[in-house]
Amino acid sequence: MDVENLVKDIFFESFPTLSESDFSWDKEQKDYENWDSFAQLNLITLAEAKFDISFSLDEAIEIKSANDLLNSIRSHLS
Repeated sequence: MDVENLVKDIFFESFPTLSESDFSWDKEQKDYENWDSFAQLNLITLAEAKFDISFSLDEAIEIKSANDLLNSIRSHLS
């Protein structure tokens, strides 16, 4: 399973206007124009469904970048 590509897919699905050149693993929530609470919920829901995992509320709140999401998913898969 290529976790990195799946996480990227989740970001491009959640942010349809995001271009490949604008994507960065370290780009934070505050750097996305439309990363609001709805987008956060969408990211979490897509990740949980795609990887068949469940995040705690604390984990979900701590996710502020693609890298954070990737690391949280990996911690559930290991």
